[in-house]
Amino acid sequence: MDTHASNIAHSTPVTSTAEAYLHHLKRQGIEYLYLGSGTDTAPLVEAYARQPESQLNFPQPILATHENLAVGMAHGYYMVTRRPQAVMLHVSVGAANAVCAVMNAARAQVPMLFTAGRTPLFEKGRKGARDSVIHWDQEMYDQGAMLREVVKWDYELRDGANVSEVINRGLAIAMTEPRGPVYLTLPRETLAEAASATLNDPTPALPSAPHPDPHSVEALAKALLNAELPIILCGATGVAQSTVNMLVELSDRFGIGVAEPKARYMNFPSSHPLHMGFDAAPVLKHSDAVLFLECDVPWIPEQISPLPDTFVAHAGCDPLFAQYPLRCFPSDLTITTTAETLLPALIETLQKLGADQTRHERAQRVETFARERRELVQSRAQADTKRGGPISKLFLSRCISEVKPNNAIVVNEYSAVREQMTFDEPGTFYLHPTSAGLGWGLPAALGAAQAAPDRVVISVVGDGAYIFCNPAACHQAATMHKLPLLTIVFNNGGWDAVQRSALAMYPNDHAAQFKQDHHMAPLSSLDPTPDFERYVEASGGYGERVTERDALIPALQRALNVVQNEKRQALLHVIGA
Repeated sequence: MDTHASNIAHSTPVTSTAEAYLHHLKRQGIEYLYLGSGTDTAPLVEAYARQPESQLNFPQPILATHENLAVGMAHGYYMVTRRPQAVMLHVSVGAANAVCAVMNAARAQVPMLFTAGRTPLFEKGRKGARDSVIHWDQEMYDQGAMLREVVKWDYELRDGANVSEVINRGLAIAMTEPRGPVYLTLPRETLAEAASATLNDPTPALPSAPHPDPHSVEALAKALLNAELPIILCGATGVAQSTVNMLVELSDRFGIGVAEPKARYMNFPSSHPLHMGFDAAPVLKHSDAVLFLECDVPWIPEQISPLPDTFVAHAGCDPLFAQYPLRCFPSDLTITTTAETLLPALIETLQKLGADQTRHERAQRVETFARERRELVQSRAQADTKRGGPISKLFLSRCISEVKPNNAIVVNEYSAVREQMTFDEPGTFYLHPTSAGLGWGLPAALGAAQAAPDRVVISVVGDGAYIFCNPAACHQAATMHKLPLLTIVFNNGGWDAVQRSALAMYPNDHAAQFKQDHHMAPLSSLDPTPDFERYVEASGGYGERVTERDALIPALQRALNVVQNEKRQALLHVIGA
């Protein structure tokens, strides 16, 4: 919901519920409607066809030829703008295709009005009643059930008379912390019925964001102040780009380190001297006071846990992540808050407690640790360079970091290694949601490109993730909607995550021996993979295969030239190991 939308009531004549639905979305600040068409969208087709005559304001339709593409683009647009999005898909089968993408949006707390048609209610006698065999075959007893577990609210629009109230409620719930998608089904007869009222409902005020309890902030500040090595670990604070400078101020003024384990956003400048890296394990081995800020999985108990006497705090808009059935991490202090409200309060409290006076000693210890982390990262890079051979993820990541513009947006689904890259500007890095529904990366990058048309957008994906994203649909959408972006597919011939998981469980058993003999463990290999560069060529883009390290930087430069100067999409198919 556009929180700046006018609350002044006004009337606009509409002739159908479909027109009312579209017009009210626009009134609520929805710029684009990402949609996959079907028989249920006939009333929307008519509404858009009549728009030159009606002069009604509707969201611009963004046609997607796969449901995950539609939801992924809406997801990516929100990442960059933080404005709620709307999606319209085809009845039960379209919604079912999109469940993976909606779960990604739910775990990433993306506010989205996810709508889908519903099989016509009537067999005859009503405008929009069933006129195709599929209208019997596609009906479900409870269409909302397939998504109910991963959305905040679901409903069916039963009459056009209250379409504005229903949309208002859905968007308000979506935008209330913790944010997330909501689901609304739209029967065809309801969309087609004559409008029973003009749109004159004011935009409701959103609930205020949660603010931290002052006593909890003071307890947190004292724990950080009294620690030898206080660290803040951030997972998703950078979704609000203003928090980056807040964290910099807090770190600079009080000598507190910041780490970004499994960070889904750019939360803290990579080059900051108190940046503690991207791995929780070494931090937890040494720190005696840690704040996990918007971290859904702060550590993996099978691998590492905080030291027994470490002060552990968790903070976030939903610090218990209530939608996760099992999540049992110990905590000495748990605060319900947003990072935007916690950080200023924490800075103020630390100042009152005199934390700036002891800043030097803390900062020295933190900086020493951070320097050791950077040296380790550099040694990994040097070892990779010395080893040579096929292009590695580390080498690819360093090369991308070297050639990308500073304000470029990198959308990463697996293949970019964050520690080998530099991101110092807010809103420049996005990682796949922790739910890891494959096929997210390229659709989200397309949405980001739509939200930031003047910036370079780079989608970095693995070969498996690229296949899952329905690449033909994605590249066709890039051409249709004039979204020139660079896609980099790192092809190591299989699902590396599947193989790593198997070897972690069976490090000395048959899976490990099989990998040694055949390169990939069972169920991991994707050979033979297609000529991925031809997908983009089929939609008028530039494609190139890269197999040698020395050829990578020139290839990246050629591809960026196509994107920036020719305004065409480009794809590099990088063969690696």
